[in-house]
Amino acid sequence: MQNQKAVRGQGGLGAEENRKRSDMMLCGWMKRCAVLAALIFFVGCARQMAPPGGPADTIAPYVTQTHPANDSVGVGVETVIHIQFSEKMDRRSVEDAIFISPQSAQLPKFRWKNDGLEIRFLDGLRKDRTYVVTVGQASVDEWRNRMLASHTFRFSTGAVVNQGELWGRVVWLKEQTGQAFAWLYDLDVVPEPDVANDLAHYVTQPDADGHFQFSGLGPGVYRVFVFLDADQNQTYTSGTDALAIPTQDVMVTLGQRALRLGDLKAVVRDTSGPVMSAVRTSDQNHILMRFHEPIRIETPPVVTDLQVLAVYQDVDSSRVGIVTQTQKGGQSYTVRLTVRDRLGNRSDVHTTVRGDGSVDKRAPEILGIWPTLMAPYILPHASLEMVFSDAMSMDMAQPFWERSDTTLSPDGHFEWLAPNRLQFRPKNFWPIGQVNLKSTLGVVKDLAGNVVDGRVVFDFTVIDSQAVGSIAGIVVPLNEKRVAEAVSIEGAPVSYRTHLGVQDSTFVIADVLPGLYRVSGFVDANDNGVWDAGTVQPFVASEVLFSDSDTVEVRARWQSNTRRFLAQPWWFLPNEIKDVP
Repeated sequence: MQNQKAVRGQGGLGAEENRKRSDMMLCGWMKRCAVLAALIFFVGCARQMAPPGGPADTIAPYVTQTHPANDSVGVGVETVIHIQFSEKMDRRSVEDAIFISPQSAQLPKFRWKNDGLEIRFLDGLRKDRTYVVTVGQASVDEWRNRMLASHTFRFSTGAVVNQGELWGRVVWLKEQTGQAFAWLYDLDVVPEPDVANDLAHYVTQPDADGHFQFSGLGPGVYRVFVFLDADQNQTYTSGTDALAIPTQDVMVTLGQRALRLGDLKAVVRDTSGPVMSAVRTSDQNHILMRFHEPIRIETPPVVTDLQVLAVYQDVDSSRVGIVTQTQKGGQSYTVRLTVRDRLGNRSDVHTTVRGDGSVDKRAPEILGIWPTLMAPYILPHASLEMVFSDAMSMDMAQPFWERSDTTLSPDGHFEWLAPNRLQFRPKNFWPIGQVNLKSTLGVVKDLAGNVVDGRVVFDFTVIDSQAVGSIAGIVVPLNEKRVAEAVSIEGAPVSYRTHLGVQDSTFVIADVLPGLYRVSGFVDANDNGVWDAGTVQPFVASEVLFSDSDTVEVRARWQSNTRRFLAQPWWFLPNEIKDVP
């Protein structure tokens, strides 16, 4: 019996181990099945990807058919748009690149059927409207091949397809990034559009060169804005996205075909006025103010109970110094002035400061000179400029320049351009080659009698005037002041400017160093010497730009001619136009 029990016991232990082993195998098999099921579920739910294996697809996709067909008329307001592609597409890329003008109040619904896309309008199409549908070039297939070009078709819910077209180009700085969007507003629908809040009626995207086109426009007045979507939210964000404001609204009339806008320029806009970051008194005769950006003083400062003797700014114009009559230590004074930033934003500054009873004993400093030390390529008739840290006395000791074996003491004329900015124009041309100048000690002093600590030193190289060339061009129409500018495209940027009077059609930019340049300019409508970018609300048009897309080569002793520039907000194009001008 014992042997039988022992045998049964051994047999019982072996069966138990077999059961355990079987259970473990079953558990492992179930786990593998669960993992496989999860993987299948994940792949099924994941975004469509390029099929594995086989040769890679390198053929660009394209639109094969649309419904309604291009230039269809009498399309029903309940019509569903259908776009058929040559192959399976990356759906998200296509949906993000679809632009329909005019836009509806509600976003359309997208539905895919194999290689085709259906677009349904929840609120229907509008009667007697011409619709333009653009499939953007950013659309890609499953292999990430982009379309070679955008595909556009149009149709009408009325009896005719509107033929009005608006062409344009936007330019921006190289460092500005983001997709570009052009938004067009019908001013009969929204009289004063705000690009940051109002939905545009027509939307398109400029190409890589900045060219854009709106078509299917009916009679009316339109306003266009173009922005670079830096924050990638497909809407304009003030202070982040660069925005171009048009030079004028455009009117489309019945039977009219294409209009061409003048070039637009996109800039990041700060819509807030300059902010004063600090104000203090340094002594009994000075009030010092600092702003967070360069400013232009529009109305002179007024200080209660004190006469203002002089006002000056530093090199970058972000600091303002006010020289006053003697203050009383501890007394509170009110300072008022109006300033503008470079974009034209205005601020009325009203601040208080406590008087200082100490005497001004600080020696003024030299903040900057031009030409800068070791500057090359200075022309023989160049003037010199000096910027000081304080308002200076106009009475200077003589001689101003110290003569030595290595420095010159030239004759010439001194002029104070501002209380702290001094210009010297030589009577005779500078000699060719190295020029060294050094002021005598104590020759310049501030209003309190403190002399500049040290000397003003210049060291530059003069080139022969025969080694430079010039650029000539014609700008039409007349009757407005214009500014022409040539900017080098090689090495460090160098620019040259000239101003045209109201009746001047020809300009010459003289004394230009040899090299390659791009020539552009603007209509200086307010005669302030800088291009004004305009504002959205209240709407102020930007100043008209003109430019040459080709480069101009300047050679020594040679005048290089540019093409004829057209400086006007917009003009008509011939009906047979095929390409963007």
